[in-house]
Amino acid sequence: MNEEPQVPFTPPQPVSKKEHKVGKILGLILLVVILITATAFCVYTWQQSQFSGQKKDLESQLAAAKLAYDTEKKSSASDTSRPAHELTPPKVATETTCNADELTLSLAEGDGGGAGTLNQLIVLTNAGKRTCILGGFPGVSLVNDNGNQIGSPAERAKNYTEKKVTLKPGNQAKATVSFQDQGNFDAGTCKAGATKLRVYPPNDTGYLSIASTMITTWCPGFEISPVQ
Repeated sequence: MNEEPQVPFTPPQPVSKKEHKVGKILGLILLVVILITATAFCVYTWQQSQFSGQKKDLESQLAAAKLAYDTEKKSSASDTSRPAHELTPPKVATETTCNADELTLSLAEGDGGGAGTLNQLIVLTNAGKRTCILGGFPGVSLVNDNGNQIGSPAERAKNYTEKKVTLKPGNQAKATVSFQDQGNFDAGTCKAGATKLRVYPPNDTGYLSIASTMITTWCPGFEISPVQ
């Protein structure tokens, strides 16, 4: 019998110290990479959660602000706690114009008018501490005790010339209110119930009021002259 040749046994070669050291370094590098990757992922996840929370907070704040604005707008639009005549608009006046808050209002008898026409003077006195100017037509309306307007505002009379009146403190300017006797008109044409005259000085949106005993009914032909 032929015997098979025997393969000699070669024992494994021991790993050198150099190869062992390289393996450890590569393992450490791999571990560092894994740690860095895990840290970056955690940071990214935390940032995303923070951003999401901030976004929700911002959306909540915007929604609250919109709700507050809508509520305020609705409240302002439906506010009937003050009569409309008390919601005085801002004043519009030039630097030298006499403002309503520095004038006083009084009434005086006017000269005789034509047939069926009566006149009354409105007197504006400078009660302030500066010299100011009035020029043009005052605005005049008849109102009742609740401040509701009776009839239409006085129309501007056409038979007068406008002029500027310089008022030193204590000085006065006058304008003539013309009104008609209600007996000149058919029943239902005139409107009764007026108790006050409301006067807006020229070029001002503020006003003054005074009790009206002479003019208690509005009729067509209610007119105002410019200040004189």
